[in-house]
Amino acid sequence: MIDCVDSVFERTVFRPSIRRLPQLNLDTKVQCAFGASAWIRLAWLLTLQQHRTDLTLLRDLVEIDETSEPCPGHHEAVRSWYGLRDNEGYFVPDFHICYTDVRKIERLLPTLSGFFVRLTHRASHEKRVCGIRAGSNRFSIYLDALIVTHEQALASRKGPDPMPFVALVERKIRLRECTRDNMLIGGLWHFIPNVPALTVCEDCYEAVVEPEVKKNSDVAMRFNRTLQPVYGEGMGSSCQLYSRRMRKVFQRALQDNDVKYLARKANERRDAELRLQERYKDLVRRAKRLSKEGSGSEDDERRLERELERITDEWQAKWE
Repeated sequence: MIDCVDSVFERTVFRPSIRRLPQLNLDTKVQCAFGASAWIRLAWLLTLQQHRTDLTLLRDLVEIDETSEPCPGHHEAVRSWYGLRDNEGYFVPDFHICYTDVRKIERLLPTLSGFFVRLTHRASHEKRVCGIRAGSNRFSIYLDALIVTHEQALASRKGPDPMPFVALVERKIRLRECTRDNMLIGGLWHFIPNVPALTVCEDCYEAVVEPEVKKNSDVAMRFNRTLQPVYGEGMGSSCQLYSRRMRKVFQRALQDNDVKYLARKANERRDAELRLQERYKDLVRRAKRLSKEGSGSEDDERRLERELERITDEWQAKWE
């Protein structure tokens, strides 16, 4: 939480030292809003861009969270679902957004009020996954496009034009969404033939690699243009370009035209991924065995939980 404060807020006479912040009860679990919520970070960015003198946008998002059902994220859930109409008035298929996220969009980007339309009663009460959910690699792509739509509506003093956003959504829903670090066996990927560790899903390929292919980048043009299996993948493969860390590695490789650097980093990440996955699975097997046999003590359970947390922390801090 202190890292977020230091990176976001200027040190002023009203905040001369972090030591002067009130002491928290160390037994109370809290979560940093800036670190946990992409919506809050967006509200803060808009507050700065619009030269606001108050934190109304942040306050309103908190109020929405307190008075609405939480976005189900990547879990299927029954909600009052909203959709997007194309230029013929039909709903874009397989795209649904929860009411909580609709409220947030309309509060942050007021010209988009009514942009999303509630689905029919029958469709609105089926289990679905929210199409604009924090944590998805498409979240920032969709939000950036909605901000552009909002700003163009302000500049033209007309209603927002939904068609560019509709085209973006229709293009995206035709692609398999990135499964991030979930290991898939027998999946199809884009990769450089002599760097099979750098597997890239079609979603991230379109977003990250394809624009560089269009610029005739030598590194980007080495990737297979079509999705292909990776042979000898062992326990499976995952997308390597969903993370900011690896996207920075990719950009540096482009700038230096250095495929060897890209290959080295990809292989390092792949080795760490396999090592940590194997350790994680082994601990899960041990936990299940102890539970089945009834031979584990509370200390054993806590020890296993701490070890699982250490594996997750190492992955997120060093490799993801």
